[in-house]
Amino acid sequence: MFIFTVEAFSVTASFRIPENHTFQQTLPLPPVTTLTGLMGAALGLSFEKAMQFRKEKGIFFGVIGSSEGKMRDLWKYNKIKTSYKEDGSDRQDILIREFLTDFSLILAVGAEDEKVITEIRSGFLNPRYALSAGNSDDLLKIRCITSVFKTEASQCSNFENTILAGNQTLQYESPKDLLENTAITYTIKAPQVFLLPVAFRFNGEERRVSERKQFTFVGSPIKLKESIKAYNVNERMFALL
Repeated sequence: MFIFTVEAFSVTASFRIPENHTFQQTLPLPPVTTLTGLMGAALGLSFEKAMQFRKEKGIFFGVIGSSEGKMRDLWKYNKIKTSYKEDGSDRQDILIREFLTDFSLILAVGAEDEKVITEIRSGFLNPRYALSAGNSDDLLKIRCITSVFKTEASQCSNFENTILAGNQTLQYESPKDLLENTAITYTIKAPQVFLLPVAFRFNGEERRVSERKQFTFVGSPIKLKESIKAYNVNERMFALL
């Protein structure tokens, strides 16, 4: 597998769960579809073409990231004019959007074809479009991009601040010394499982979910009861998605 990594930072980030509307909760880390869109922005591809490119070229993502905190922003908006109030004014509503603050990301991009990975790396070095951490306002600052190198998979059971494929909630245990070796201000984050879109049917500007898969978002350190395949990149273990 040929892999390179991108280290980035954003003052705010928001990765909305698709089905959430009036309360737009954020995921702790960008899901596969967001990472695909990020790659597409770097290469100058539409989201539909980026999804197709990822599938055809056999591209995988690994992600490690964390944030310093969360905040909620209250938005007031005008609804689509399908009906009006008795006084003739537009219908209005509010929504709450959740954001991560001081968000740090390490993205690993891998594929079996070295030329494909080199092309994607060139895109991140000179992006065609602005890169963002979710919303268009959450601009992503690239701090470091490594060179492309070849690495082999190995078995790993210890993970932290990452995303694992499938539902791992019954397959892990917390380190026995987790409470002893962490600061009093450290927030312990248990793994969370989300059923998220991974494929769409496109019809012009319209898109509909055609496939969903479960993903486990890991916060605090965990140890899986059975190890899984991961790739060692600069002393960090990435489980590719």
